Amino acid sequence: MQRNLLKYIWTHSRNQQIWIFVVVVVSMPVYFQMLQLPKLIVNGPIQGDGFDSPGATQSFLTIDLPFSETLFGRTVNLFSGVQFDRQQMLIALCFSFLFAVALNGWFKLYINTYKGKLGEKLLRRLRYELFDRVLRYPIAKARRVKPAEITSVIKDEIEPLGQFFGDAFSSPVFLGAQALTGLTFLFLQNTMFGIITLAIVLFQAWIIPLLRRRLLELGRQRQQTARKLSGRIGEYVQGMDDVHLHAMSNRARENIWQMLRRIVVIRFELYQRKFQVKFLNNFLIQVLAFIFYLLGGYLVITGRMDLGALVASIAAYKDLPAPIKGIIDWDQQRLLNQIRYEQAVEDFANTHIMPGARQEASETPVEPIKDGFSFDHVTVLDAAEQPVIQDVSGAISRNEAVAIVGNADSGAEHLAEMLARLLVIGSGRIALDGQDLERVPERLSGQRIGYADSNIFFAGGSIRTTLAETLPYTEGSPPIIDEDSKNTEFRVYENEPIPAKAGVLEDESFGREINAEWPQGDTSEHLLSIMHRVDLYDDVLEYGLLRRLGDDADDDIKNGIMEARRSFASDQSGAQMKGAVEFFDPAKYSQELTIGENLIFGTPVDQAFSPENLPSNNSVRGLLDQAGLLSELFDIGVEIARNNIELFGDLAEDSTLLQRSGGPSPERLQEMRIALEKLDGKTSKSADEADRDTMLALAFEYCEAQTRFGLVDDAMQSKLLTARDSLRTMLEKEHSGAVAFLDPESFNPALSVLDNILFGRIDARRIGARERVLKAIKTLLETSGVSDTVFHIGLSYDVGNGGRNLSTNQAQKLKIVRALLKKPDIVILNRALSALESGERMKIIHEVVRMGAENGQRHMGVICVPLDNGGWKDFDRILLMEHGRIVSEGSPEKVSERLEAMAK
Repeated sequence: MQRNLLKYIWTHSRNQQIWIFVVVVVSMPVYFQMLQLPKLIVNGPIQGDGFDSPGATQSFLTIDLPFSETLFGRTVNLFSGVQFDRQQMLIALCFSFLFAVALNGWFKLYINTYKGKLGEKLLRRLRYELFDRVLRYPIAKARRVKPAEITSVIKDEIEPLGQFFGDAFSSPVFLGAQALTGLTFLFLQNTMFGIITLAIVLFQAWIIPLLRRRLLELGRQRQQTARKLSGRIGEYVQGMDDVHLHAMSNRARENIWQMLRRIVVIRFELYQRKFQVKFLNNFLIQVLAFIFYLLGGYLVITGRMDLGALVASIAAYKDLPAPIKGIIDWDQQRLLNQIRYEQAVEDFANTHIMPGARQEASETPVEPIKDGFSFDHVTVLDAAEQPVIQDVSGAISRNEAVAIVGNADSGAEHLAEMLARLLVIGSGRIALDGQDLERVPERLSGQRIGYADSNIFFAGGSIRTTLAETLPYTEGSPPIIDEDSKNTEFRVYENEPIPAKAGVLEDESFGREINAEWPQGDTSEHLLSIMHRVDLYDDVLEYGLLRRLGDDADDDIKNGIMEARRSFASDQSGAQMKGAVEFFDPAKYSQELTIGENLIFGTPVDQAFSPENLPSNNSVRGLLDQAGLLSELFDIGVEIARNNIELFGDLAEDSTLLQRSGGPSPERLQEMRIALEKLDGKTSKSADEADRDTMLALAFEYCEAQTRFGLVDDAMQSKLLTARDSLRTMLEKEHSGAVAFLDPESFNPALSVLDNILFGRIDARRIGARERVLKAIKTLLETSGVSDTVFHIGLSYDVGNGGRNLSTNQAQKLKIVRALLKKPDIVILNRALSALESGERMKIIHEVVRMGAENGQRHMGVICVPLDNGGWKDFDRILLMEHGRIVSEGSPEKVSERLEAMAK
């Protein structure tokens, strides 16, 4: 990787830099005229030079052939110009000056815009190159580096380079041309002015970079410290469990505080020196102004210089410091960005990476593995240069199931990692189908070899995305994007090839939107089969049950869910399910719902109608007031507060009884006590607004089945049902859609799939009711043919950062699914499923081994490093390892005695 920043920029933007140079050269005559015109305006029309008589005229826009006097000995006039009097000439020259200013500004605008676009493209290229090198890191290196530091470099540290990329060559050319033009103009006006200006400029160019050397070193220190800070914060965030488990939070604060203090010290010195240099630079510029005014004024007074020349010189001087300062600043930025660039690419450039050809994509599918692995006198060393595999030789066919057995230090795990290319061999040779494994393209090993261990980490995204990323990739396929992260406003402004793409789906039925019809394609069927085998199907199905489909759900899915609802409602006569669910009925008051939920009897779409907001909802309060219910609900709230104070008021805050009873929190009890004291003797009409809302909130939260204070009798239920009907009629007339009302005959898009099927509330007081209900619903889904559709909906469940939304069991099972979904020729299970119980783990491994064979013919090889002793009959061959060597191998019967001895 190129170490010199300017060489890197020139290599990747040579044509663009040349174009900027051409534009700069073209713009300089305009800049010169912008400096020249003030002199012509002052000396000509204003002072009357050349206009001796009242009717005198001068030529405007006279054009002579350049260098004609040198070539032909006389001036060749191409255009004699237009004759203007004094006033006309003033107007013409002023408009010419305005045009020159506008044209010069347009040149600056064009150059700045062009170099800004160039800088962003080069920044994108550099970021991509650095990320590309990370993807080609050796596994051992990738495991050592801190993700936060790599992210900090690619995202933040090289961000300032984007601006310098465009300025690298264009700024010195443009500013240098302006400075040279300005100096030339000054020399033409007065030689002494030119000499003085040149002397001060050269002094600035010498002293300022000299003083800024310490700034560069401070910048380097600040960047290194900031990188360490980013890495340390990333470590604490990633290891947040340990921070809380071991009470490390205060130590973490101390460590971060010390690093922040170091940054403050560095930055403070940086600011001090920066502004000292700025003071000196500005002082030198003002010294030049002092000389111009003193010397120029003296020359004008003594008649040695005309006023127009002085005005033009002062104008040129005022413009001159900007390009001179810009050049000095550019040199400073060059040095600073060179350091920044070297620091950013140092580790990337020094790391020995794998050849890029190994990761090249292909337009055609890779050939399947024919034979399998062979390894000859292979030795593998760990990070401490100690052998973990010693002089191992052998072969593993793709047409056999092999168990590599050994204890923790046997080297069995390392042999599996070596076959999966997660370890680099120190000596010997390992081949795949006779080809050196180090030279095998990743598209072959990645598509034809599946690997799963007990380590779990998934990038954020849905289960579908997590699975789809491992599917075979072909050249030109689009990136895989979650449904929720699609950006319909994104546009491609340049017709450029996309340098990096994600995987491609073999079957459209796997990657459709969740509300689409799901045809049973090859990939979908294969996924369902694997999910059943690893016992993950029901978990994903539950995620689908908890998902909302929305208004645009497919009609067939809605109809299937409604059929399941009717079947579930009619199948409640058995002893197992009787009374487990109270179904919603628009004509009945539900004992399992709160008063507020009974009143709304639907799912709030507008949050103003959510139960917690009902006390402050003017529409609801007005309707209740008309029905005479407002005061009654207020009284219910007061009674709830009194009962709670009487039951729990004397208990300590940490009382076990208070925690187990499900009573209100100590803070809520205190709020009730204060409200009751203020409401002593008051009614709903005389109570304060805040206290009235508090009592109404208690009433709306009251559920008879849970609290059993006996506050909602039949008469109150009848009044609430009448108010429910009135509220629904009012909202339907307004066409507000504020509430998705519950209707036994209609699919409710605001409810989850489970709630749509259940259409009721599970009695939480019945032990095991939820489990029995879920089991019954799953059975109904299978019967109605909607089960697989709901499963596909569950694939949209977000696994969370690192897979933290999944349990360890689920995450390890999902890793097995990822390994098998791409239909590998060989699958490696390296002490996988460690979180599962032994019996469940052995069952899944048995299923994986069995799915690789059909009709007695094995089509998928299995290499397993088991965690359990037993189940050897599933395997064709056993490799027994001790201390990094294969000590015995053969059929399970052949090595049975040693296996039994090891089990003891």
